[in-house]
Amino acid sequence: MTKRFENKSIHNQSFLDTLCNDYPEEYFDWKVTIMFYIALHKCYCVMDVSNVNICTNHKDNFNNLKTIDSTISNNLYKLFKSSRQSRYDGFINEDAMLRINKINFNEGKNVLKMIENDCTKYYPVSV
Repeated sequence: MTKRFENKSIHNQSFLDTLCNDYPEEYFDWKVTIMFYIALHKCYCVMDVSNVNICTNHKDNFNNLKTIDSTISNNLYKLFKSSRQSRYDGFINEDAMLRINKINFNEGKNVLKMIENDCTKYYPVSV
């Protein structure tokens, strides 16, 4: 099962790389969302090898992950919040949302890198 999660993370990373290369100044809402799912699948690898239950709802997964590593769980939650904000919370106006989404994307890159580095302590997830 772990390899399946790792492969999904790699697949999502490839999609994010393509989107960033082909559309460097567009689709920040989707880029942030993809980053969340890259991180989520890396965390699933950690949870799986640690024999921690993987649930169908994100809140339970954040809590279950916290039993392994609260830093990873907190960072995953940050990406989750950014992806939710980018998709659902802020239709203030188009220019404002573009700025917010771009900020979330740029901050998310750092958070994703921290998650990747921390996950390798438990499972050598491809980066």
